[in-house]
Amino acid sequence: MKPRAALVLAVATALAGFLLGAWLGPARTSSAPGDVNRVLPGNPEPTSGAYVVVAIDNHFHDIHPEDHNVIHADQPFVVKNEGRNLHNFTVIGTNISVDLRPGQELDWSRIGDHLGPATWVVVCKYHAYLGMIGTFTVVR
Repeated sequence: MKPRAALVLAVATALAGFLLGAWLGPARTSSAPGDVNRVLPGNPEPTSGAYVVVAIDNHFHDIHPEDHNVIHADQPFVVKNEGRNLHNFTVIGTNISVDLRPGQELDWSRIGDHLGPATWVVVCKYHAYLGMIGTFTVVR
């Protein structure tokens, strides 16, 4: 990667993280014994079937930061680019960075094989400056 492109990506990622932190505030977790990994409040997410994220219009649908989405580690996970632009799915803090051309998708048979239990922030490295960020929590 060229130094200028790396700098732009680093600045966009830092800005996205700063904006996300300011927007969400600290994560709240359940205090019930055995529920340490569950983020509250959360959308009632299905525990089976694929969890599908759609990238379109410089936006990640289905992983809005304010929704505190929960995905079970044994669930399939799919990211579809249903837009007209090249998008990217980068998981901050990992080496996962996948470009998705229009009509392409990322398809994991089990999200837990790629991401451990935690709350993850994702960005489109091409459109983070437009707010194309998302979050979700992987639980066991």
